Amino acid sequence: MSAAYIIMYMCAALCLLPGVAFARAKVALPQTAPLTTVCVVDAASASGLPVAAFIGILATENGRTGEALQNDNGTWDMGPFQINTTHVNELAEMGVAPEDVLRDGCVNAYAAAWLLRKEYNRTGDIWQAIGAYHSRTPHRRDAYIAQVKFHLARLGRSGIFALPLLAPDSASGREGE
Repeated sequence: MSAAYIIMYMCAALCLLPGVAFARAKVALPQTAPLTTVCVVDAASASGLPVAAFIGILATENGRTGEALQNDNGTWDMGPFQINTTHVNELAEMGVAPEDVLRDGCVNAYAAAWLLRKEYNRTGDIWQAIGAYHSRTPHRRDAYIAQVKFHLARLGRSGIFALPLLAPDSASGREGE
C-alpha cells in the first residue's frame, strides 16, 4: 500500500469523524503485529542507542499500533512511537512501507530507532536527539525533552510494566519480558 493511499485513506476517514475541529482526528486500522518489549529492545540494540531513550519516547508518545493521529499541520503520527508521515518517503526508500509503520508494532519501533539514530548522528547528543525526534524547533524540542525526562522518572518509580502499550511477548508468555 503506497504512502499516498494511506494518507488518502486517513483523510477520507476524517469525513466520518464527528467533532474533528475540537480533537485530533484519529484513524484506526487492525494491527498486523503488536509492539512487544523484545521489539523495543531489539530496535534499541540495532540503533546502538539506550533502551531507556526508547522507553521514554514510547511513554511520551503514547500511540497505539494501528492508530494514526492528525496534527495541526496536516501530517499524521503513526503507531506506538508516533512516526510522522513526513518520514514516509525516506522510510519507503529503505523498503519500509507506511502501512507497516502504522500497523506493525515492531516495524514502528525500528522506524523510531532509525529516526532517533538519524537525529543522534546529526546532534551527537542523546538528549538533543530525543528532542529532535519530536521537533527541531528549539522550544518544542526542549519541552519534549522535559516530557521524556518526566515519563522516565515516573517509570523509574512505578516500573516499565506501568506502560500499557507493550503486548505480552510470545516467547515468554509474560507481559513486558
